[in-house]
Amino acid sequence: MLLWLETMEEWRDLFIMVFCAIGILAFLVVTILAIVTGFLGIFTVNSTRRVVSSNLGPALENVRETTSTVRGTVSFVSDNAVKPIVRAYSAYAGARKFVSVMVRITRGRRG
Repeated sequence: MLLWLETMEEWRDLFIMVFCAIGILAFLVVTILAIVTGFLGIFTVNSTRRVVSSNLGPALENVRETTSTVRGTVSFVSDNAVKPIVRAYSAYAGARKFVSVMVRITRGRRG
C-alpha cells in the first residue's frame, strides 16, 4: 500500500489532484478534437465549393440552351397555331356581332 498516505485528508488531497489532472487532460483532448473537426469542416466546405462551381457552369449553359429552345418553340406555336385561331375566332365574333346588330336595326325599323 501507499504508506506515505496516513490520514483521510491526504487521501482526499490525492484524489483531488488526480481528478484535476484527468480533467485537464480531458479538456485538452476535447479542445484538440474540436480544432481538428473545425479544420476538417473548412476543407470539406472548400472541396464542396470547388465541385459545385466546376459543375455549375455546364449546368447554367444547359439551362440557357433549354430557355432558348423553349423561347423558339413558344414563338413558333404562337405564330403558327395561336394567332390564326385568334384571327379566325375574331372574324367569327365580329361577323356574329354584325349580324346581331343588323337584326336589331331591321327589327327597329319595322316596328
